[in-house]
Amino acid sequence: MCGITGIWDQSDEAIVAEMARSVAHRGPDGLDFLTIANNSLGASRLAIAGDPDASAIFYDPETKIAILLNGEIYNLRELRAKLIATGYVFHTDLESEVVAKLYTHYGKDFAERLKGMFAIAILDGYRLMLTRDRFGVKPLYYASVGRKVVFGSEIKSILTHPEITAQLHIPALEEITVFGYVFSPDKTLFEGIVQVEPGTVITFSEYGQSTTKFWQAPEASYFDPEHHLDYSTAVIQLRQLIIETMDLLLAHGNHPVGIYLSGGLDSTILALVARNILGYPVTTFTLADGSETADLLAAREVSAKLGTRHIERRVTVDDYFNKLSHFVQHYESLVAGGVFDIHGGVAFHLLSETVSEHVKVAFSGEGADELFGGYYWAYTHPLGFADRIRSRLQFSPNGYRTHKLVDNLFPFPEDERIYRRNIFDALIRGGLANYHLQSVDRSAGAFGFEIRPAYLFDDLAEFALRLPIDYKVPDKQMTKRILREAFKPELEQLGLDWVLTRLKEGMPAAVSNIAPLIRERMEASIDDSALSRHPLRTYLRSKTDMYLFDMFAETFLSGVGYAIQDCIPQ
Repeated sequence: MCGITGIWDQSDEAIVAEMARSVAHRGPDGLDFLTIANNSLGASRLAIAGDPDASAIFYDPETKIAILLNGEIYNLRELRAKLIATGYVFHTDLESEVVAKLYTHYGKDFAERLKGMFAIAILDGYRLMLTRDRFGVKPLYYASVGRKVVFGSEIKSILTHPEITAQLHIPALEEITVFGYVFSPDKTLFEGIVQVEPGTVITFSEYGQSTTKFWQAPEASYFDPEHHLDYSTAVIQLRQLIIETMDLLLAHGNHPVGIYLSGGLDSTILALVARNILGYPVTTFTLADGSETADLLAAREVSAKLGTRHIERRVTVDDYFNKLSHFVQHYESLVAGGVFDIHGGVAFHLLSETVSEHVKVAFSGEGADELFGGYYWAYTHPLGFADRIRSRLQFSPNGYRTHKLVDNLFPFPEDERIYRRNIFDALIRGGLANYHLQSVDRSAGAFGFEIRPAYLFDDLAEFALRLPIDYKVPDKQMTKRILREAFKPELEQLGLDWVLTRLKEGMPAAVSNIAPLIRERMEASIDDSALSRHPLRTYLRSKTDMYLFDMFAETFLSGVGYAIQDCIPQ
């Protein structure tokens, strides 16, 4: 975890230093600035692998190439060995030097050889390249100001630039109104500030801007004996891949690790495998708003069976509101129901604060639901789920493009198999990065530690994506079938067979008891007529939506003299 930022085609150390300081929370182990020719670079470093005293900016004086890297390259040793065999000489043990030499050798094709979670900026003479990992685990944004390109790990670093003003991007707000998150992989809630899409390399040079897609998730499909492994073979291979993935990720860096443990299938498997590999008790963490919540009791029993060092955090309504503005400041977007629950991100943020007090690296189960079909309602009842999304279209009457997105996702005539397949594709390509992974990254960054979503390691995730839907959601009663089967013998032997049949609850369940009190407090703070008078009432469904939007606006828009009324479509 690091914070990277910079300006292409502008040399100004004072500005880039301020930009880097705005994301210093992401990397508490170092802060560096550098101007090269007519360019400015800044970075904060969280030292996980390599020399802990090294600069957050890697610069090769021989090639004049500078590298900014946020994330982890898990196939580091393999790449380094191949480059040495080719004749390259290394002067450091840094991942960024491997990236530099990989780029020197392969050019823009370097990115497809990386396995891990990363956002990278490469400055090569008068050329800037920005790239992001396959699933968008690590974020990267940019904005153009004339010839200048301002980029950063977080939007706040870009907004620090004096020539960029925070303006609301209505098409993104429309998508949030309908889907509950920004559906398009490149959009943000800020006009003119764009995401580097996952699996993409963007190049800026004197010849303009070009984009190369080095990876695209394969389309979900149903079983075809000519193209898919038989089920029993797939179960064995999946189990082995999960073990190999955890073995690789646990060996990357030399820090005690923790695991977010809900007592559900995904996190229990990670805790089980980590225990078997490490041979000593790992630390697990759970959040709950009461002494009898399902996840709390389940996680406690899993911890007892696995012998983990278990830490529980209890949360109250006051805890929630005391941390809400901090969450919004770091999340840099909104959640409004739809696909996901609005409380999940805040609950994760609260637990992350506790995790950061005990470990520097933690593992989470993000990605397992998208890869294996874990959202019960969406995957098992896609026709009903489609009706839910369509019902939200009435709140974006000006959003022709948003209507088209919904029509493409749920075309007529209605077909359950097509809808289920399309939901798999949509969530892995947009919902994963723009909701779950954004929440994970921001909460880790806010508290200065690293979270690794193990299921999204390249080899494991690509294998899972090529499994047929039938292996994951065989009927209306079961989700994640193949993942449940993969570790069934071990879980049964440990007396944790109930985990195999437990339905997903998710982070929102951690605050389900206090959720009505949260809503009551939000609604009590807003006059009954306020929603109908709100300049963006078309897009806000409730007082809760209004409460959260106005907190977002106060954080990012009003503070720079921005009038919300000016952004209403005419």
